[in-house]
Amino acid sequence: MNVILLSPHFPPNHVNYAKALKRYGDTVLGIGDSPDITDELRYALDEYVYVPDMTNYDSMLRTVAYLTSKYGKIDRIDSQNEFWLGIEAQLREDFNIFGQKPAQTDVNRSKLEMKRVARAAGIPVAEGMEVEDVDQLRKFAARVGFPIVVKPVVGVGASATYALNDEEDIEHCFEYVHGRYICEQYIHGDIVTFDGYVDRSGRIIFHTSHEYNAGVMESVNNAESMYYYNVIHVDPLLEELGRKAVEAFNVRERFFHIEWFRTNNNPTAYCFLEINVRPPGLYTIDMMNYSADIDLYDMWAASFHDNYPCINAPVKYSIGFAGRRVNVHHKHSDEEIHARYSDYMVMAEPVPGAYADAMGEFFYLVKHHDVGRVKEILNYILEVADE
Repeated sequence: MNVILLSPHFPPNHVNYAKALKRYGDTVLGIGDSPDITDELRYALDEYVYVPDMTNYDSMLRTVAYLTSKYGKIDRIDSQNEFWLGIEAQLREDFNIFGQKPAQTDVNRSKLEMKRVARAAGIPVAEGMEVEDVDQLRKFAARVGFPIVVKPVVGVGASATYALNDEEDIEHCFEYVHGRYICEQYIHGDIVTFDGYVDRSGRIIFHTSHEYNAGVMESVNNAESMYYYNVIHVDPLLEELGRKAVEAFNVRERFFHIEWFRTNNNPTAYCFLEINVRPPGLYTIDMMNYSADIDLYDMWAASFHDNYPCINAPVKYSIGFAGRRVNVHHKHSDEEIHARYSDYMVMAEPVPGAYADAMGEFFYLVKHHDVGRVKEILNYILEVADE
Protein backbone atom coordinates (compact mmCIF):
# COMPACT_ATOMS: atom_id res chain seq x y z
CA MET A 1 0.00 0.00 0.00
CA ASN A 2 1.29 3.48 -0.89
CA VAL A 3 0.46 6.13 1.73
CA ILE A 4 1.21 9.85 1.60
CA LEU A 5 1.53 11.79 4.86
CA LEU A 6 0.79 15.42 4.14
CA SER A 7 1.85 17.97 6.71
CA PRO A 8 3.48 21.34 7.26
CA HIS A 9 6.50 21.11 9.58
CA PHE A 10 5.52 17.56 10.57
CA PRO A 11 4.41 17.79 14.23
CA PRO A 12 6.16 15.40 16.67
CA ASN A 13 3.58 12.60 16.54
CA HIS A 14 3.68 12.31 12.74
CA VAL A 15 6.70 10.06 13.03
CA ASN A 16 4.49 7.63 14.97
CA TYR A 17 2.07 7.40 12.04
CA ALA A 18 4.96 6.85 9.64
CA LYS A 19 6.58 4.15 11.78
CA ALA A 20 3.26 2.35 12.21
CA LEU A 21 2.73 2.24 8.45
CA LYS A 22 6.21 0.83 7.93
CA ARG A 23 5.49 -1.97 10.40
CA TYR A 24 2.71 -3.13 8.08
CA GLY A 25 4.96 -3.07 5.04
CA ASP A 26 3.51 0.07 3.46
CA THR A 27 5.42 2.53 1.32
CA VAL A 28 5.33 5.80 3.24
CA LEU A 29 5.76 9.08 1.37
CA GLY A 30 5.89 12.54 2.88
CA ILE A 31 5.01 15.96 1.52
CA GLY A 32 5.81 18.98 3.69
CA ASP A 33 6.73 22.64 3.59
CA SER A 34 9.84 22.31 5.72
CA PRO A 35 13.17 21.84 3.92
CA ASP A 36 14.54 19.98 6.94
CA ILE A 37 12.91 17.10 8.83
CA THR A 38 14.26 15.01 11.68
CA ASP A 39 16.49 12.04 10.95
CA GLU A 40 13.95 9.85 12.75
CA LEU A 41 11.16 10.90 10.38
CA ARG A 42 13.36 10.75 7.28
CA TYR A 43 14.30 7.17 8.16
CA ALA A 44 10.60 6.25 8.47
CA LEU A 45 9.73 7.74 5.05
CA ASP A 46 10.52 6.09 1.73
CA GLU A 47 10.68 9.54 0.18
CA TYR A 48 10.11 13.11 1.31
CA VAL A 49 9.16 15.91 -1.09
CA TYR A 50 9.61 19.51 -0.01
CA VAL A 51 6.88 21.86 -1.29
CA PRO A 52 7.53 25.46 -0.15
CA ASP A 53 3.86 26.51 -0.48
CA MET A 54 1.47 23.67 0.26
CA THR A 55 -1.52 25.96 -0.31
CA ASN A 56 -0.56 26.13 -4.00
CA TYR A 57 -2.76 23.35 -5.33
CA ASP A 58 -0.94 23.07 -8.67
CA SER A 59 2.29 22.33 -6.78
CA MET A 60 0.53 19.69 -4.70
CA LEU A 61 -1.08 18.16 -7.80
CA ARG A 62 2.27 17.89 -9.57
CA THR A 63 3.93 16.40 -6.47
CA VAL A 64 1.32 13.66 -6.07
CA ALA A 65 1.52 12.96 -9.82
CA TYR A 66 5.30 12.57 -9.50
CA LEU A 67 4.95 10.17 -6.57
CA THR A 68 2.28 8.21 -8.45
CA SER A 69 4.52 7.85 -11.49
CA LYS A 70 7.36 6.61 -9.30
CA TYR A 71 5.55 4.32 -6.84
CA GLY A 72 2.26 3.47 -8.51
CA LYS A 73 -1.28 4.29 -7.42
CA ILE A 74 -1.57 6.11 -4.10
CA ASP A 75 -3.90 4.21 -1.75
CA ARG A 76 -4.25 6.72 1.09
CA ILE A 77 -3.42 10.37 1.73
CA ASP A 78 -3.81 11.99 5.14
CA SER A 79 -2.71 15.11 6.98
CA GLN A 80 -4.44 14.44 10.33
CA ASN A 81 -4.73 18.24 10.43
CA GLU A 82 -7.83 20.43 10.22
CA PHE A 83 -6.25 23.09 8.04
CA TRP A 84 -5.33 20.69 5.22
CA LEU A 85 -8.54 18.64 5.05
CA GLY A 86 -9.76 20.50 1.96
CA ILE A 87 -6.55 20.01 -0.02
CA GLU A 88 -6.22 16.33 0.88
CA ALA A 89 -9.88 15.78 -0.09
CA GLN A 90 -9.36 17.40 -3.49
CA LEU A 91 -6.25 15.30 -4.07
CA ARG A 92 -8.24 12.17 -3.25
CA GLU A 93 -10.83 13.12 -5.82
CA ASP A 94 -8.32 13.99 -8.53
CA PHE A 95 -6.33 10.77 -8.03
CA ASN A 96 -9.26 8.48 -7.13
CA ILE A 97 -7.92 7.76 -3.63
CA PHE A 98 -10.12 6.20 -0.95
CA GLY A 99 -11.47 8.57 1.71
CA GLN A 100 -13.35 11.82 2.13
CA LYS A 101 -13.88 13.80 -1.06
CA PRO A 102 -14.58 17.57 -1.25
CA ALA A 103 -18.38 17.29 -1.17
CA GLN A 104 -18.28 15.47 2.16
CA THR A 105 -15.43 17.51 3.60
CA ASP A 106 -17.29 20.74 2.81
CA VAL A 107 -20.21 19.50 4.92
CA ASN A 108 -17.99 18.33 7.78
CA ARG A 109 -16.12 21.64 7.97
CA SER A 110 -19.00 24.12 7.65
CA LYS A 111 -20.62 25.15 10.94
CA LEU A 112 -23.88 25.77 9.05
CA GLU A 113 -23.85 22.37 7.34
CA MET A 114 -22.96 20.68 10.63
CA LYS A 115 -26.10 22.12 12.18
CA ARG A 116 -28.21 21.01 9.25
CA VAL A 117 -26.93 17.41 9.34
CA ALA A 118 -27.12 17.13 13.13
CA ARG A 119 -30.64 18.56 13.28
CA ALA A 120 -31.81 16.18 10.52
CA ALA A 121 -30.44 13.26 12.57
CA GLY A 122 -32.37 14.35 15.66
CA ILE A 123 -29.29 15.61 17.49
CA PRO A 124 -29.81 18.73 19.67
CA VAL A 125 -28.00 21.84 18.36
CA ALA A 126 -27.70 25.46 19.45
CA GLU A 127 -29.77 27.89 17.42
CA GLY A 128 -27.65 29.71 14.85
CA MET A 129 -27.60 31.47 11.49
CA GLU A 130 -25.18 33.08 9.06
CA VAL A 131 -24.83 36.85 9.49
CA GLU A 132 -23.57 39.54 7.14
CA ASP A 133 -24.24 42.78 9.00
CA VAL A 134 -24.85 44.38 12.38
CA ASP A 135 -28.63 44.49 11.97
CA GLN A 136 -28.80 40.72 11.57
CA LEU A 137 -26.73 40.31 14.73
CA ARG A 138 -29.04 42.66 16.64
CA LYS A 139 -32.14 40.77 15.54
CA PHE A 140 -30.60 37.42 16.45
CA ALA A 141 -29.54 38.67 19.89
CA ALA A 142 -33.00 40.11 20.48
CA ARG A 143 -34.52 36.72 19.72
CA VAL A 144 -32.20 34.44 21.75
CA GLY A 145 -30.74 36.88 24.29
CA PHE A 146 -27.15 37.76 25.23
CA PRO A 147 -24.50 36.47 25.18
CA ILE A 148 -24.15 35.18 21.64
CA VAL A 149 -21.15 33.64 19.88
CA VAL A 150 -19.78 34.72 16.51
CA LYS A 151 -17.36 32.47 14.61
CA PRO A 152 -16.27 31.62 11.04
CA VAL A 153 -18.53 29.33 9.02
CA VAL A 154 -15.34 27.36 8.32
CA GLY A 155 -12.69 27.70 11.00
CA VAL A 156 -9.86 25.89 12.76
CA GLY A 157 -10.16 25.44 16.51
CA ALA A 158 -11.39 28.53 18.34
CA SER A 159 -9.54 31.06 16.19
CA ALA A 160 -11.53 34.23 15.38
CA THR A 161 -14.35 33.10 17.70
CA TYR A 162 -15.91 35.72 19.99
CA ALA A 163 -18.57 35.96 22.67
CA LEU A 164 -20.68 39.12 22.40
CA ASN A 165 -22.22 40.26 25.65
CA ASP A 166 -24.07 43.46 24.78
CA GLU A 167 -24.94 46.02 22.11
CA GLU A 168 -21.50 47.62 22.36
CA ASP A 169 -19.85 44.30 21.48
CA ILE A 170 -22.15 44.01 18.47
CA GLU A 171 -21.16 47.50 17.28
CA HIS A 172 -17.47 46.56 17.38
CA CYS A 173 -17.91 43.03 16.07
CA PHE A 174 -17.39 43.69 12.38
CA GLU A 175 -14.15 45.55 13.08
CA TYR A 176 -12.41 42.22 13.70
CA VAL A 177 -14.37 39.62 11.72
CA HIS A 178 -13.93 39.00 8.02
CA GLY A 179 -15.39 36.51 5.58
CA ARG A 180 -18.43 34.30 6.23
CA TYR A 181 -19.56 34.18 9.86
CA ILE A 182 -22.20 32.38 11.86
CA CYS A 183 -23.78 33.59 15.10
CA GLU A 184 -25.02 31.12 17.68
CA GLN A 185 -26.94 31.05 20.90
CA TYR A 186 -24.50 30.89 23.82
CA ILE A 187 -24.94 27.62 25.68
CA HIS A 188 -24.13 27.74 29.37
CA GLY A 189 -22.44 24.49 30.24
CA ASP A 190 -19.32 22.37 30.20
CA ILE A 191 -17.53 21.26 27.03
CA VAL A 192 -17.22 17.50 26.66
CA THR A 193 -16.09 15.43 23.69
CA PHE A 194 -16.73 12.11 22.03
CA ASP A 195 -13.45 10.99 20.45
CA GLY A 196 -12.34 7.85 18.70
CA TYR A 197 -11.71 5.96 15.48
CA VAL A 198 -14.14 4.41 13.01
CA ASP A 199 -13.33 1.75 10.41
CA ARG A 200 -14.24 1.88 6.73
CA SER A 201 -17.59 0.18 7.33
CA GLY A 202 -18.63 2.70 9.99
CA ARG A 203 -17.86 0.56 13.05
CA ILE A 204 -16.39 2.51 15.97
CA ILE A 205 -13.22 0.67 17.01
CA PHE A 206 -12.31 2.79 20.02
CA HIS A 207 -13.97 5.70 21.80
CA THR A 208 -13.57 7.86 24.86
CA SER A 209 -14.66 11.27 26.18
CA HIS A 210 -12.74 14.30 27.45
CA GLU A 211 -13.89 17.08 29.74
CA TYR A 212 -12.47 20.62 30.03
CA ASN A 213 -12.16 23.14 32.81
CA ALA A 214 -12.84 25.93 30.29
CA GLY A 215 -13.59 26.35 26.63
CA VAL A 216 -10.80 26.69 24.09
CA MET A 217 -12.42 29.97 22.99
CA GLU A 218 -11.96 31.41 26.47
CA SER A 219 -8.43 30.03 26.70
CA VAL A 220 -7.40 31.63 23.41
CA ASN A 221 -9.21 34.97 23.76
CA ASN A 222 -8.38 35.51 27.45
CA ALA A 223 -4.92 33.87 27.39
CA GLU A 224 -5.91 31.56 30.24
CA SER A 225 -4.27 28.33 31.34
CA MET A 226 -6.47 25.29 30.74
CA TYR A 227 -6.77 21.59 31.41
CA TYR A 228 -8.72 18.59 30.13
CA TYR A 229 -8.87 14.89 30.94
CA ASN A 230 -10.62 11.73 29.82
CA VAL A 231 -13.33 10.03 31.83
CA ILE A 232 -13.10 6.30 32.39
CA HIS A 233 -16.78 5.56 31.83
CA VAL A 234 -18.55 7.49 29.05
CA ASP A 235 -22.09 8.65 29.82
CA PRO A 236 -24.40 6.26 27.87
CA LEU A 237 -26.45 9.20 26.54
CA LEU A 238 -23.32 10.92 25.23
CA GLU A 239 -22.16 7.69 23.62
CA GLU A 240 -25.57 7.23 21.98
CA LEU A 241 -25.51 10.77 20.57
CA GLY A 242 -21.85 10.41 19.55
CA ARG A 243 -22.52 7.23 17.61
CA LYS A 244 -25.51 8.89 15.96
CA ALA A 245 -23.29 11.81 14.89
CA VAL A 246 -20.59 9.53 13.45
CA GLU A 247 -23.23 7.81 11.34
CA ALA A 248 -25.02 11.03 10.33
CA PHE A 249 -21.78 12.56 9.05
CA ASN A 250 -20.81 9.32 7.30
CA VAL A 251 -17.38 9.14 8.95
CA ARG A 252 -15.33 6.24 7.58
CA GLU A 253 -11.78 5.05 8.34
CA ARG A 254 -11.03 8.24 10.26
CA PHE A 255 -10.33 9.56 13.69
CA PHE A 256 -13.10 11.84 14.93
CA HIS A 257 -13.35 14.56 17.56
CA ILE A 258 -16.90 15.70 18.35
CA GLU A 259 -17.54 18.55 20.79
CA TRP A 260 -20.68 18.97 22.88
CA PHE A 261 -22.05 21.26 25.55
CA ARG A 262 -23.33 19.53 28.65
CA THR A 263 -25.85 22.11 29.76
CA ASN A 264 -25.75 23.55 33.28
CA ASN A 265 -29.51 23.57 33.74
CA ASN A 266 -29.72 19.87 32.83
CA PRO A 267 -26.47 17.92 33.39
CA THR A 268 -27.88 14.88 31.57
CA ALA A 269 -28.57 16.88 28.38
CA TYR A 270 -26.09 17.50 25.56
CA CYS A 271 -26.04 20.03 22.74
CA PHE A 272 -23.96 19.38 19.62
CA LEU A 273 -21.21 21.95 19.03
CA GLU A 274 -19.17 20.64 16.10
CA ILE A 275 -17.52 17.62 14.51
CA ASN A 276 -13.88 17.44 13.46
CA VAL A 277 -13.14 14.51 11.17
CA ARG A 278 -9.51 14.22 12.24
CA PRO A 279 -7.68 13.27 15.46
CA PRO A 280 -8.14 15.44 18.55
CA GLY A 281 -5.30 17.93 18.79
CA LEU A 282 -1.74 17.94 20.07
CA TYR A 283 -0.97 14.94 22.33
CA THR A 284 -4.55 13.69 22.78
CA ILE A 285 -3.90 10.52 20.76
CA ASP A 286 -1.02 9.78 23.14
CA MET A 287 -3.33 10.45 26.09
CA MET A 288 -5.84 7.98 24.66
CA ASN A 289 -3.05 5.43 24.27
CA TYR A 290 -1.99 5.84 27.90
CA SER A 291 -5.59 5.64 29.07
CA ALA A 292 -6.15 2.14 27.65
CA ASP A 293 -2.57 0.79 27.27
CA ILE A 294 -2.96 0.68 23.48
CA ASP A 295 -1.31 2.11 20.36
CA LEU A 296 -3.81 4.00 18.19
CA TYR A 297 -1.10 4.91 15.69
CA ASP A 298 -0.62 1.19 15.10
CA MET A 299 -4.38 0.63 14.96
CA TRP A 300 -4.76 3.39 12.35
CA ALA A 301 -2.15 1.78 10.11
CA ALA A 302 -3.49 -1.73 10.75
CA SER A 303 -7.01 -0.70 9.76
CA PHE A 304 -5.84 -0.12 6.18
CA HIS A 305 -5.24 -3.89 6.13
CA ASP A 306 -8.53 -4.81 7.86
CA ASN A 307 -6.70 -5.51 11.11
CA TYR A 308 -7.97 -3.98 14.37
CA PRO A 309 -5.60 -4.72 17.27
CA CYS A 310 -7.22 -2.22 19.68
CA ILE A 311 -10.87 -3.01 19.05
CA ASN A 312 -13.09 -2.18 22.05
CA ALA A 313 -10.09 -1.75 24.36
CA PRO A 314 -11.37 -0.69 27.81
CA VAL A 315 -10.27 2.65 29.25
CA LYS A 316 -8.45 1.98 32.53
CA TYR A 317 -6.90 5.34 33.43
CA SER A 318 -7.74 9.02 33.30
CA ILE A 319 -5.02 11.04 31.59
CA GLY A 320 -4.99 14.77 32.26
CA PHE A 321 -3.42 17.61 30.27
CA ALA A 322 -2.56 20.92 31.96
CA GLY A 323 -1.29 23.75 29.75
CA ARG A 324 0.35 26.65 31.59
CA ARG A 325 0.76 30.12 30.11
CA VAL A 326 3.85 32.21 30.77
CA ASN A 327 1.73 35.33 31.37
CA VAL A 328 -0.10 33.65 34.28
CA HIS A 329 1.57 33.71 37.71
CA HIS A 330 0.99 30.17 38.94
CA LYS A 331 1.27 29.37 42.62
CA HIS A 332 3.36 26.21 42.35
CA SER A 333 6.74 25.88 40.67
CA ASP A 334 7.72 23.06 38.34
CA GLU A 335 9.94 21.67 41.11
CA GLU A 336 7.05 21.66 43.58
CA ILE A 337 4.76 19.94 41.08
CA HIS A 338 7.28 17.16 40.42
CA ALA A 339 8.10 16.75 44.10
CA ARG A 340 4.45 16.23 44.95
CA TYR A 341 3.17 14.32 41.90
CA SER A 342 6.17 12.69 40.20
CA ASP A 343 4.59 9.23 40.57
CA TYR A 344 1.70 10.33 38.33
CA MET A 345 3.67 12.36 35.79
CA VAL A 346 3.74 11.08 32.19
CA MET A 347 5.19 14.08 30.34
CA ALA A 348 6.26 17.64 31.13
CA GLU A 349 7.69 19.79 28.35
CA PRO A 350 7.15 22.88 26.16
CA VAL A 351 4.12 23.00 23.86
CA PRO A 352 5.11 23.04 20.16
CA GLY A 353 4.87 26.61 18.87
CA ALA A 354 1.89 26.12 16.56
CA TYR A 355 -0.29 24.98 19.47
CA ALA A 356 0.84 27.44 22.16
CA ASP A 357 -1.89 30.02 21.46
CA ALA A 358 -4.59 27.48 22.27
CA MET A 359 -2.87 25.27 24.84
CA GLY A 360 -0.29 27.39 26.67
CA GLU A 361 3.50 27.37 26.42
CA PHE A 362 4.27 24.44 28.77
CA PHE A 363 2.26 21.32 29.48
CA TYR A 364 2.01 18.39 31.88
CA LEU A 365 0.41 14.98 31.31
CA VAL A 366 -0.64 13.08 34.43
CA LYS A 367 -2.10 9.58 34.86
CA HIS A 368 -4.27 7.95 37.54
CA HIS A 369 -7.06 5.39 37.68
CA ASP A 370 -9.18 7.87 39.70
CA VAL A 371 -10.62 10.79 37.70
CA GLY A 372 -11.05 12.82 40.88
CA ARG A 373 -7.37 12.45 41.67
CA VAL A 374 -6.42 13.60 38.15
CA LYS A 375 -8.58 16.72 38.53
CA GLU A 376 -6.95 17.44 41.88
CA ILE A 377 -3.49 17.31 40.29
CA LEU A 378 -4.53 19.46 37.33
CA ASN A 379 -6.03 22.08 39.62
CA TYR A 380 -2.82 22.12 41.68
CA ILE A 381 -0.70 22.62 38.54
CA LEU A 382 -2.86 25.53 37.33
CA GLU A 383 -3.53 27.16 40.72
CA VAL A 384 -2.93 30.89 40.41
CA ALA A 385 -0.80 32.72 42.99
CA ASP A 386 -2.41 35.31 45.21
CA GLU A 387 -1.77 38.87 44.08
